[in-house]
Amino acid sequence: MSAEEPTPIRTKSARPRAMAVVAGLIVTIAAVGVVAVLLLPWQNLSSQRRSIDHATETLARLQAETSHLDQRVAEAKDPVVVERIAREQLSLVREGDTLYRLNVDPADAVSLPLAWPLPGVAHLLGGADR
Repeated sequence: MSAEEPTPIRTKSARPRAMAVVAGLIVTIAAVGVVAVLLLPWQNLSSQRRSIDHATETLARLQAETSHLDQRVAEAKDPVVVERIAREQLSLVREGDTLYRLNVDPADAVSLPLAWPLPGVAHLLGGADR
């Protein structure tokens, strides 16, 4: 070689660098795919768990209501309770008893002072403006 000839400059090949980038991209895509495959079933499992919890709460509430209604049915079979309900709610009486009813007009039963601050109450009680 003569002194006038330039020495060749060695450059790194672009091919290994491109292969490293492609390999990194493939690894990243594979990692995202693995995360997606693991995450989707986890979300379904979480949703199903919430659904089961909600159904369990509903079942417990319905069982409590059923036991309360069973208790009321058992009470309704008791003759003393049946008689009390018949007397109080249906105004039924035994043979030989006398039933008294009092019909009282609320306007006659309550007299409000003249300086009553709530005029709507007087109207509700008797319909008259006092």
